[in-house]
Amino acid sequence: MSKFTRDFNPKAIKIIFPSALFLFLFFLLLPLDSILLCQPSPPLIAKVSVQVDGQPATEDIQGLIPFKEGDPFSPERITNSIKQIYKTGLFSDIQVLREGEQQILLTFLLTSRLLTRRIIFQGKENISPERLKGGLFSLREGSFFSEEKLAKAVGELKDVLEEEGYFYPEIKASPQKNTRTSSVDILFEIQSARRFVIKKISFSGEVILDEAELKKKVRSREGRVYIPSLFEEDISRLKEVYSAKDYRRAEIELKERRFDEKQDYVFLSLNVIPHQKIEIDVQGAQVPLSLLKPIWEAEVFEEWGLTEGKAKIINYMREKGYLFSSVKFFIERVDNTMRVVYQVTPGDKLKIEDISFEGLSYFTPAQLKSELGIGEKVAFLSWVSGARLFELPSEIEMLYKTKGFSQTKVDLNFARRRKSVKALFYINEGIQEKTDKISFEGAQLASPQTLREQISSFEGGPFFNPDIQKDIERLENFYLNQGVRGTEIFARIEKVSENLFSIFFTIREGKKVKVESIIVTGNVATRKKTVLRELRIKEGDYAFYDRIRESKSRLERLGIFTKVSIEEIPLSEEKENLVISLREGERNYASLGVGFETRSEPRTFEVWNIPMRLRGTAEVIRNNILGSAAQLSLVGQASLQEKRAVLSWEQPYFFGIPMQTYLNAFWEREERKSFSYEREGISLTSIKPIAKNILFSTTFRWTRTTLLNLQIEESEVDREHSPFSASSLSGSIIWDRRDDLFNTEKGTFFSFVLEQAYPLFEAKSNYLKSFIKYQHFIPIFSRVIFSATSRLGLGGGKVSIPIHERFFAGGSNSFRGTRFDDLGPKDPDSQRPVGGEGLLLFNFELTFPLVSSIRDLSGALFYDKGSVFDVPKHLKFAALQDAVGFGIRYRTPLGPVRFEIGWNLNVPSEKRKPLAFITIGNIF
Repeated sequence: MSKFTRDFNPKAIKIIFPSALFLFLFFLLLPLDSILLCQPSPPLIAKVSVQVDGQPATEDIQGLIPFKEGDPFSPERITNSIKQIYKTGLFSDIQVLREGEQQILLTFLLTSRLLTRRIIFQGKENISPERLKGGLFSLREGSFFSEEKLAKAVGELKDVLEEEGYFYPEIKASPQKNTRTSSVDILFEIQSARRFVIKKISFSGEVILDEAELKKKVRSREGRVYIPSLFEEDISRLKEVYSAKDYRRAEIELKERRFDEKQDYVFLSLNVIPHQKIEIDVQGAQVPLSLLKPIWEAEVFEEWGLTEGKAKIINYMREKGYLFSSVKFFIERVDNTMRVVYQVTPGDKLKIEDISFEGLSYFTPAQLKSELGIGEKVAFLSWVSGARLFELPSEIEMLYKTKGFSQTKVDLNFARRRKSVKALFYINEGIQEKTDKISFEGAQLASPQTLREQISSFEGGPFFNPDIQKDIERLENFYLNQGVRGTEIFARIEKVSENLFSIFFTIREGKKVKVESIIVTGNVATRKKTVLRELRIKEGDYAFYDRIRESKSRLERLGIFTKVSIEEIPLSEEKENLVISLREGERNYASLGVGFETRSEPRTFEVWNIPMRLRGTAEVIRNNILGSAAQLSLVGQASLQEKRAVLSWEQPYFFGIPMQTYLNAFWEREERKSFSYEREGISLTSIKPIAKNILFSTTFRWTRTTLLNLQIEESEVDREHSPFSASSLSGSIIWDRRDDLFNTEKGTFFSFVLEQAYPLFEAKSNYLKSFIKYQHFIPIFSRVIFSATSRLGLGGGKVSIPIHERFFAGGSNSFRGTRFDDLGPKDPDSQRPVGGEGLLLFNFELTFPLVSSIRDLSGALFYDKGSVFDVPKHLKFAALQDAVGFGIRYRTPLGPVRFEIGWNLNVPSEKRKPLAFITIGNIF
């Protein structure tokens, strides 16, 4: 027993058992290892080919395929690549063919999405193409084409034709595809349609009104062709007739429409439900019922309707100056009539003399008025309208909230002074809530200081909860502009004390993404290098979002594309493609304009008796020449006083420098007061933005001018019928901060031009000219604007400046106390203006509303001061002339139409006569 025990020593077992287990596992796994070693290597991609619509793909499209020769084959990667290609929106179908087992040949077959280029109609009778296109929703010019959309478009076109009275139309749709441009032209051929004549219109229901009179109110008459769209308008017209009779909720609908297809007749039946009669009676004040009628035209709770009407009446009365008007209301019912009565007690009409604030600590009165847009007081005018005055308390409270005062309360009181009041705003500011600490958690790609610079909140500043969401958006935009995608930002607010808060921004940063490839599509005529030239990002750059947006804006500014989109297509967490999709606009344009002009300015108030003759303009433009975004145009102009022809070449670059460049060749003939002239020449102008709102331009010009009909004494350079050549180089700086180029209400404009004429190319010119202009527009308060314009021109040289290059003034666009060109030096014999080498002009204007209901109509008071001097050294402020006047303005998209009357104050009173001017556009 003991021997047995010795033979099986426990220590020996601890050594033998692990060794045996290892040998057992080794022999067990040996066959599996052999199998793995003998298995063939995974298949590899030997070649990738891409075809688009059966043709080899361009290099850009091939860049969408994320495979290279030698990459391992993976079905999952192919599936992901198909999804990425679909995301570009460029293809309607994608197929991938595989050949081989170990050496894989992949073929991508892509089918382009066709763009609808043109939609053409034939046999459309008298319906305009615009009306037919307006009824197509599934398919429009510039949208993507598909057979399914085409079928829907046919149905929509049938609906439009039926609305216009063409029933049962037969339409043949013929798409004409152009695979080279990936576009399609669609021809809709309307082959037949039937028309029906209205045989009878009948009424049913509670008609109440005379049927014969109702039929006279509609354009769809018995015996005329039935047009459903017109009949719908007639139904609306009949509802207005009932509304005018106080049946404000009357319902009129087409009850029956019966066609007699044998005789092409249609019988129409209208059902009328007048509902109750609603009379609106406003007592005690003249209030337009148009304010109240819309309230009672719909089914509303009567208490709400009464309250809403009261609010509108009080607001209207306050606008008219009745600040303390009151309104009582009630409803009376008699049979089927509901009478809504508003009893108005207007009170006295009062003028707002002054506005004052009490309780201010955070703002000064001037600062608060500026924040509220309340200007300084102007004589004879109110500060603000009465209606706005009562809105100010809530505006002030909201303003304080943005500054951290969440508990601010504002009360409005008045101090009366006979026919005027002083508005007193009592402001209880409360305690300001402030931001104690701002911290950023999880930020690795940017320092806390950099992130603080991106947000509006700051430590020690006001705390306003809605601003935090804006700060999150600013931070997200910052990361996008750094090329980071996938960033998530959250904000947590902790209350430190009663009025102190800390803000913690938690940032889960995404990955910095690089642009792998830039694919340009849709450019048919435009060269790819023209597109790439405008991009502010290139392959290999980080995907800076602000540069991508700027690239899009620059492409749009070229003016040759009707649509520009830039899509980011992710390839991985750190790579993406940019797909630039373009839609080119029309390349050929032609226009013709016709207007009227008078040979001379109006000299009497009977402007309708002044002879007027035609003035014409014609223009032909060829855009995007040679695919370079250049433009060639020919403009012709003809009128009584001038004729002009200009051939212009415009391009966005000047020898590779991004400067808008214009090369012009021109001929013109113009009649002036002292002379006429013919001029021909060429000019080269380049324009370059140098800062926000600031442009620099330079122009080289050569001209050859011949004076005709010279009505002043000939001088050394002003010889009649003797050509005068001039070559000059000028530079100008323009600083424009106006809110609107044509109808300015606020902002400033400054320009400085320096021109040096040299005796080059056999030219006789040798002089220097400068011209400065400054304009300032100040909104005093709503629709009341003060503007000031000043102009200074100086010139001189070794020889006298020729008359056609001198400064002139006088007329509606400069000095409204004299007629056109009449200000300044005169020829001693003919008393015709000769212009001068010095000019100083000031124009001051105040425009104000005339009729509150016509917002585009305004009145104006003006004061002009200035003169023209023969030489700059004679320029004296005391020698300036003065003119005053008034006018009426009507706002149009091209600037205000101005009718003005002015008087020259330097003319003796007995000889002082008013001058009338009619012009379009602001004073220059």
